[in-house]
Amino acid sequence: MFDIGMIEMFMIVLLAVIVVGPKDLPALLRNIGRFISKIRSMGQEFQTSIKQMADEVELEEVTRKLNEAGNIPLDVNDTAPDIKPEQDKKDPV
Repeated sequence: MFDIGMIEMFMIVLLAVIVVGPKDLPALLRNIGRFISKIRSMGQEFQTSIKQMADEVELEEVTRKLNEAGNIPLDVNDTAPDIKPEQDKKDPV
């Protein structure tokens, strides 16, 4: 994930033991774990909310298209009377 080798990991642990101390190191690691967990949770919530917004936009678009498709028969019925007199004028048979 971070592309850290064994030597780098050992150096980080050694530095943490020196800076924090062996007594407080478990508490520090626990707090870091909680922090990472909260960050992951917030990222998951963000992804979920973005997906919900995308689904809502897609749903609105589908609804709009269905409404437009429902208006096609009305448009045809409105246009049909206009076509009939024009056909009568052109075909005096």
